Amino acid sequence: MVDALSYGGGHQTAGMLALIKLGSLPKPDVIIFADTGGEIPETYHHLEHYGRPLADELGIPFKTVKFTRFGKEETLEEFSLRYKWIPQPFQRTCTSQFKVLVIHKELRPYRGKEPVNVWIGISVDEAHRRKESRVKWVNNVYPLIDNGISRKDCDEAMIEVGMPIPPKSGCFFCPYANRERWRVLRKQHPDLFQRAIDMEDNARTRNTGMTLSGRSPLRTWLEGEQLAWEELLEAEAGCSTGYCFV
Repeated sequence: MVDALSYGGGHQTAGMLALIKLGSLPKPDVIIFADTGGEIPETYHHLEHYGRPLADELGIPFKTVKFTRFGKEETLEEFSLRYKWIPQPFQRTCTSQFKVLVIHKELRPYRGKEPVNVWIGISVDEAHRRKESRVKWVNNVYPLIDNGISRKDCDEAMIEVGMPIPPKSGCFFCPYANRERWRVLRKQHPDLFQRAIDMEDNARTRNTGMTLSGRSPLRTWLEGEQLAWEELLEAEAGCSTGYCFV
């Protein structure tokens, strides 16, 4: 049976690496990072300077996999621009095609009589996000939940092993981002904020109702308009598959 850790680059999965180093969790056979091409620079920096080196130190293979179309790699941003579409809450298209299916494709050679275990970094304080795999040969497992480990425990483990705590992972054009996250993106990465606006404008040439904020276009929403979907998205608690933001 193969155990594969789905690495999102956020608090929980980086924390899982720290917990493995501390002996609080066992070692998986492989770590897989499904790269949409849309993470913020800080996430990539933490992954390359802390996540991957720690995996190497622990002797765990660390693989980065990407979505391909006709044998050519394509980012989620490129896909969105080509189809005049942007990720939308509750559709799961981005997570399904650019995270779940990409990881399953990488794991297909390990398919056998026993299911492949995919470790997902959902902590005990978000246990309601736990879901079974829809694929018969894949078994979603939740080491943090099963061991009663919280997000705070993950942060403390990273501090103990000398690893800085990463920012929340997620694409710079994620529709689950709240107003403050968009404000931070606009301030710290104005180039990425503009690219998100360009994606939105492009999608709205096909469907004027498509926005990343949930109601108003980004360029006007941050000027003061209230977003009614914030309460709805808070109830949803983000992408519930566990492949993002961990």
